Amino acid sequence: MKMYLLLALFLFALLPNPSASVDSKDKLTDADEIRIGAALAKDFERQEGMAPTPQSNKLDAYLQSVGDKVAVGAKRKLPYRFHFDPSPGFRSAVGLPGGQIYVGAGILAYSDSEDQLAVVLGHEIEHVDLNQCRERLIKVLAEQHLTVKDGEKLKVDPFLDGYGHDSEFAADREGVLLAMKAGYSADAGMRLLQTFIILGEQMPNTSSEAKANLEARIAQIRAVRDGSKLPKPTKETPLALP
Repeated sequence: MKMYLLLALFLFALLPNPSASVDSKDKLTDADEIRIGAALAKDFERQEGMAPTPQSNKLDAYLQSVGDKVAVGAKRKLPYRFHFDPSPGFRSAVGLPGGQIYVGAGILAYSDSEDQLAVVLGHEIEHVDLNQCRERLIKVLAEQHLTVKDGEKLKVDPFLDGYGHDSEFAADREGVLLAMKAGYSADAGMRLLQTFIILGEQMPNTSSEAKANLEARIAQIRAVRDGSKLPKPTKETPLALP
């Protein structure tokens, strides 16, 4: 019996390991992440039914101009690309591997200053800069038994969910600092989150947990602002949507 067990274990060891086909974290280069991120961006645009128009090109250019200022402070020097998603139901923004970032028309409708936009972009940049997008990419490749070379076969859906409490708070914290380094006001970020609290109070199905989470995020931004020696502008920059 022992002989059969040893033989079975030996044969099992010779079988290909599903996870062995996935390149390790160290083998996923920035170039790989950028390439796969570009493919995920195309899939996102396909799913959203996005198509370039003269107006959307102008909005992309404006988002890029603000995003470039904010991304200067990021540790990962990637080609961050900022895009406008015209869907009014998209009341948020999303960051994809490689630095592809989409901003929904819905959240722009709630924004009243460029400073608020800068804080939103800073948050999404930090999902990339803190390697949260990269780590998810490695995880999804492993789960789907794909190598880095096959990464362009991935769909964008696994990258649209949030990153959990601690990672989201980290993106808030570091994203606000990026915006502040670019000369924007942290107060703008607090005011935008307060807007979401007010909107939530007007919706009967909003949980008290969601409100508490937003209040905790506001408190963290206030602490970042008060603890930073960065300049605190007295005036915010007007939102200059074309």
